[in-house]
Amino acid sequence: MDRQAVLGFILIAVLFIFWMFYMTPDPSQMQQQETPLQRDSIDQESSSDARPEEEMFPVDRPDTTRPTDAYRKYGQWFVDVATGEEHFLTVETEKYIVRFNTKGGSIYRWTLKDFKTWDQRPLQLIDWKRETDYNIVFASSDGRFVDTKDLYFRISPWPEGGKIVLEDTASYTIEAVCHVRGDSVKIVKRFVVRGGGYNVDLDIEMVNMDAVIANNEYQVVVHSPALTEWNSVEEASFAEAHAYVDNSRKSIDADDMKKVTKADISGDVAWIAVNNKYFMNALIGRDGFLGMGAYLEGITIPLPNEGQREIYETAFKVKYRGKDRETSSFTIFIGPMEYDLLKAQYEGLEQTLSLGWAVIVRPFSEYLVMPLFSFIHRFIPNFGIVIILFSILIKLLLHPLTKTSLKSMQRMQKLQPMVNELREKHKEDQQKQNMEMMKLYKEYGVNPAGGCLPMLLQMPILFALFSIFRSTIDLRQKPFFGWINDLSGPDILFTLPFKIPLLGMSFISGLALLMAITMFIQQKMTIKDPRQKSMVYMMPVLFWILFNSFPSGLNLYYFMFNILSIGQQWFINKKHQHEPLVKVAQKPGKKKSWTERAMTNLQEKAKEQQKVNRKKR
Repeated sequence: MDRQAVLGFILIAVLFIFWMFYMTPDPSQMQQQETPLQRDSIDQESSSDARPEEEMFPVDRPDTTRPTDAYRKYGQWFVDVATGEEHFLTVETEKYIVRFNTKGGSIYRWTLKDFKTWDQRPLQLIDWKRETDYNIVFASSDGRFVDTKDLYFRISPWPEGGKIVLEDTASYTIEAVCHVRGDSVKIVKRFVVRGGGYNVDLDIEMVNMDAVIANNEYQVVVHSPALTEWNSVEEASFAEAHAYVDNSRKSIDADDMKKVTKADISGDVAWIAVNNKYFMNALIGRDGFLGMGAYLEGITIPLPNEGQREIYETAFKVKYRGKDRETSSFTIFIGPMEYDLLKAQYEGLEQTLSLGWAVIVRPFSEYLVMPLFSFIHRFIPNFGIVIILFSILIKLLLHPLTKTSLKSMQRMQKLQPMVNELREKHKEDQQKQNMEMMKLYKEYGVNPAGGCLPMLLQMPILFALFSIFRSTIDLRQKPFFGWINDLSGPDILFTLPFKIPLLGMSFISGLALLMAITMFIQQKMTIKDPRQKSMVYMMPVLFWILFNSFPSGLNLYYFMFNILSIGQQWFINKKHQHEPLVKVAQKPGKKKSWTERAMTNLQEKAKEQQKVNRKKR
């Protein structure tokens, strides 16, 4: 879960507990060596990873590496394939355009056709600073560190013009071969591009490489997706690296600026993945193939204009047994983080979605909120209207709980004059005051916690909504109306000419402001105790500040929920306002209520205190 969500949950919980306190009568908180990630932090990346449009077409680039430098870097085995020319092969499917590069013999660009970046450019997910992704690294027998992204492969077959377009579910197979020693010692990367999805099958074959590869191991490397969103800080807060090891997901969150976070994991690895807020790069073992471990590494780096980015490098460890031919089989997934899509890829991959705390909140997200949201969207294309209808359905679902809560609060309000009299009468004796108040509640059959407990039961659903509306890709770049042009981001009503000190606010969200106003109205209708008047003003202001930068879809939901709550409160107040308070007849043998147990507890404490006082005398 990202830091902003945790902060939101904590602040909401604190405010909620603080509110309950006032509403409830008183019965009395790197190894110091340079890594690739550290070198990137020195580069100070820009906020956009887009490259010029001409790179969408094949070009040749002469390599300037001198043979002597190549020999020193790659040794005897790879000096002949350390120089060459880049050529690009493009395969286009219904959902993406993938480009392969002869340098690295791997994926050079991956552009999704159904999505755009925040500034409406083609959404390209391979980080161009890495040049290619899904490369192989290993230690050679002559003591060199080898990364195939720097080696030159031969790709075949080569279609006319260097491009092929696949229709529907057709497929196209290419082989990228790095000839280490002629045709007898080589690395083969076989890609099968398929239409209809976001997958590419990858087979890596090592041919007579036993004299070349040291340590009986090689690794397939996966990097972070490129930046895609306007708010880089928000995007970074969702970024993580994962590995599914021994049927359990392991993750790291590199949220410390310029401090490298690492995890070297042993065990049977099914997949590794890196995600940002909405998109993922993943390498999944295919046909039962498992790795011998995984390596995860990440760092947070600053970007211009107070931005930041979390960069990850992950590796799928493969055991090499030194046979004449050894093949490892994978599926590459580069695409949107849609729940059903991830779940269909491999077990546990859907767990990478930020859907709330695993034990309490996530089940509500997965099995209630998301299915209901998807069901409504089948019939309503506009997601803003979907959210409004969704809020109505959730309100109807929670009606029995909120009705009980509101009726209990209304009865508490009617008892308030009597409670005030008791407080004044016994203001010098806190224990006596509490005992008399509990007695009063018992006589009228009022549970002081009756207004709070039903609301507590609603919290998992509300937290689930908070998590889903902040992270679901369904709302990304989806407009509602007027100034609300992206339900996944804040609806900026107007921009301030300065940033408010301490709060960091540089714009005003219209829906967040409306939500705060409706919360104020609701509080005004509910809170009658003079001691709680400050809450009427404080809570709406705090929630406005907190929600100002949250997605407009989330604020639209809470705004509608508040409107419905105001209507419900008005109806209950009008229906029950003239009902007199009646004392409840006590039935013999009836199980003690909460107030009776609390009163008994207070009486016992009072007796114990009297005994202590006598001993002191």
